[in-house]
Amino acid sequence: MSDLVEQVAQILNDYTPIQPEVAADALRTAWLQFEPKSIAGIKAELREQQETVGIPVPVLKDIGVQIGKAARKRVDDYTPLARQLWDAYGREGRVVAVYVLGAMELTAPESMIPLIIELCRTCITWEDADQLAMNALEPIVRKQPDRWLTAIEPWLTDENKWVRRAVITVIARLPMKHKDYTARCVALTERLLNDADMDVKKAVSFAIRIGARGDPAPVRDFLAAHVPPNDPAATWVLCDAIRSMATTLLPEFVPLLPRYTEWAADPTVSAKDRRSIESAVQILSQRPGL
Repeated sequence: MSDLVEQVAQILNDYTPIQPEVAADALRTAWLQFEPKSIAGIKAELREQQETVGIPVPVLKDIGVQIGKAARKRVDDYTPLARQLWDAYGREGRVVAVYVLGAMELTAPESMIPLIIELCRTCITWEDADQLAMNALEPIVRKQPDRWLTAIEPWLTDENKWVRRAVITVIARLPMKHKDYTARCVALTERLLNDADMDVKKAVSFAIRIGARGDPAPVRDFLAAHVPPNDPAATWVLCDAIRSMATTLLPEFVPLLPRYTEWAADPTVSAKDRRSIESAVQILSQRPGL
């Protein structure tokens, strides 16, 4: 890995903002030295839309973090490189770019957050969106939640599904560092509870489950308020949140069992939705204390 550090240092020493593609080409050569790993989690049709080699994320992170240390001191100079990596160097370039963007965001959030949202609209895979959320957008929200949580809220209803997924992912993860934000963050998920897109639904379920790690009480109250839902579009989320909940937290949600049981018995529920509800009932029924 020391060789990689030296290679990246030389690339940065030679870097010029008017030719970002020269540095990006050299970085690509550097990461391609490493053995690819499995990329089975990304569908083949999505891999066909951008170069996807499968270089391990830790390798790409090391490159991105090293660039970020220089980029945060020269945001204007390194923005062209971050954009070049994101736009033209496939999955690997995008993972490197998010760490550069995250470092620059901490220095210049007013200019970088709009750019991050702009790039988010060009996501191709869930990995693109999640990496961008956690490593480019999240750093400033975690550092200054009072200011930036409010700023990103409007994008929860953006027409682009990847923007919605990225923003709800950042909101979901905030209680992991700031427990006192749990109730507010969980309440914000209501805006996407009836979202029709499955990539967004998965992020909303994630938001509910992760919120419980901060403080389970607001999450339990949130589920109680929405089970059964007014819109059946929320069914998958409300059930997956229970099915995928951390085992250690499930006893906190046992009091919801009667609600889910009654919902499963509703004759107006479709057969597909009933199976989903019954799986949540089964999980809750197996918890200690029953």
